Amino acid sequence: MNPASSRRRAPGSNSALSEEMKENIRKMSNLMVELQDEKVKVASLQTENAKQNLELSKSNISLKERVSQLELVNAQLEKFNKERVGILMQLQQEMSNYVTIQEKFQEQEQSMQMIMRELELEREDLLNELAVKDIINSDSIDDLNEEVDGLNEQLKEKSETTTCSICLTPWDSEGAHRLVSLRCGHLFGNKCIRLCLRQSRQCPICMKRAHHADVRRIYGSISFPQ
Repeated sequence: MNPASSRRRAPGSNSALSEEMKENIRKMSNLMVELQDEKVKVASLQTENAKQNLELSKSNISLKERVSQLELVNAQLEKFNKERVGILMQLQQEMSNYVTIQEKFQEQEQSMQMIMRELELEREDLLNELAVKDIINSDSIDDLNEEVDGLNEQLKEKSETTTCSICLTPWDSEGAHRLVSLRCGHLFGNKCIRLCLRQSRQCPICMKRAHHADVRRIYGSISFPQ
């Protein structure tokens, strides 16, 4: 069994200790009442004994009767004294139990404090773990975005080097839409730039003056779509 899990059942034990302490206090209160009653009984008996002694001293009863009455009173006093001693012993035992329960309460309190510290450490570890994951995920997303941007840029450059800027379709290596350029260096499909020059005597990109005679076919390392 996990020690931490065992300690985390402390609140239930704490409740049981609380009930035990309440019962212990109730018993001590009852014993204190009984002890007080015994004191009252002893005081009352002593008062009664004093009255009887006074009456006996004034009366003409025999010494034997006086001794008998005194023995009766002493027997009652001895009985009350035994009862009082018994109550005191019980009270002492309950007080010892009270001290034991208090010690258990202190142990439970320490256990609860340990549990709270463990929970706080677990919470901090979890937050730190989540923070690290967020950083890693954020970095991964940033890296992925950069990679996608790079691919898009490459695709854009590739498209620009293989696509006619007028019709936006790839030019051909042969035929009417073969690759040509103007004096300014801008590239087009042959049929597209010739149609454009019929309408406007200038490059559609840089607007420099251009004529049909400026159209030149391109050879060499220019990539053509497959």
